[in-house]
Amino acid sequence: MAAVFGTTSMEAIVITFERRTGAMERLLLAPIPLKSVLMGKVLGGTVFGLMIAGVMTIISMALFGMRVSAPIWFTVSLLLTLLALSALGALVAVSVKEVFEAQTLSNYFRFPMIFLCGVFIPVEAMPLPLRAVAYLLPLTYSVDALKAATTGISDLGRLIPDAAALTLFLIVFLAAANTLLKRSLR
Repeated sequence: MAAVFGTTSMEAIVITFERRTGAMERLLLAPIPLKSVLMGKVLGGTVFGLMIAGVMTIISMALFGMRVSAPIWFTVSLLLTLLALSALGALVAVSVKEVFEAQTLSNYFRFPMIFLCGVFIPVEAMPLPLRAVAYLLPLTYSVDALKAATTGISDLGRLIPDAAALTLFLIVFLAAANTLLKRSLR
């Protein structure tokens, strides 16, 4: 999970820093659409998170005996998670002007997700209002999908909603970040 959250934080800091130093404006001078630049930033954050998650997965398998029952589903879930949370980081970054604001704002998303999304306490064991909030957060679907991929998948149909939800979060975060970035450049 640390790798997943590193993606959100890194993306928020990098984009904010580039906007602050003027590097983003130079990137936007290139004859490519704004959404392509934004998607490139999200993919960069995803690759960063994938490298960290890969190392952590290998260490967990070697030292702690973690097994991945469904490696393809594990990889798909991890990629969708990293893409969605990197897009969330981009959304945070285009919402603020200073790097410290991006770090603070990303913490407002990261810490509630850690405690509400099934990382420590199963979502099913939470009171109904907290459960409702948990299902509004992308990490809930990520935890469910990754848990299924490591403990064994009994029903593939159960995993499709997780992938769909993570894809929806990715699309919404990218669209919102693109809209906010366009507005801030006017």
